[in-house]
Amino acid sequence: MVPILAKQALARKCEFSNAKMTGNYECAYALGVVSGALAIPKAENVTNLVELKNKIEPQYKALSSDNEKIKKLVLLLRDYEPSDIFDEQMMELYNDGYADKSINLMV
Repeated sequence: MVPILAKQALARKCEFSNAKMTGNYECAYALGVVSGALAIPKAENVTNLVELKNKIEPQYKALSSDNEKIKKLVLLLRDYEPSDIFDEQMMELYNDGYADKSINLMV
């Protein structure tokens, strides 16, 4: 249930100019989507969301996309400070995002 809610929340937030990322689940999914969309190599053996973001952030900051939703995800990620907690659902969200490579509102 949590993965679906995080994906839907993030998709909805991409539609607004003043939205903020509010949780580690959203962050994990966003990191996966951005990494997949920008062809950033997938992180392996991840145990900490802060480390994951710190590892990926310099790469996505150096790249650009024509996709407005990817641009929005980068902005959302820039303003979010994750905690170092990283559970199985966050790993699932990161992997799903990497495979999805896009952010769409699921009905």
